[in-house]
Amino acid sequence: MENKELTIKEAQKIAKDFAERNNWKDTPNIDKFDHLHEELIEMSQHLRYKSEEERKKFVEENKEIFIDGIGDLFFGTCRLANQLGVDVEESFNFVKNEILEKYNHQNSENNLVRK
Repeated sequence: MENKELTIKEAQKIAKDFAERNNWKDTPNIDKFDHLHEELIEMSQHLRYKSEEERKKFVEENKEIFIDGIGDLFFGTCRLANQLGVDVEESFNFVKNEILEKYNHQNSENNLVRK
């Protein structure tokens, strides 16, 4: 497969075509929710119980773990969206302004480990 930048719609179509080639049904499937949850947990375990500096250092030294994990999450999100009949781009646009307005302040994000 060529290495060109894709739009979100193109990425979602690739996930759909992949499922079709493998004879996977695009019907709602609880396994996809579980898969996404497992991917998030796998990445978070690398950073859990570390200070901010330790987390930054770990990410810098192990970037490929997070590139792979985010890629898996995005592909899985595209699969889930296809199963639910949701356009990923439309979904993002639906929530983006609300999120930007809701969190338009200077407070830091919640973390399990504080400085």
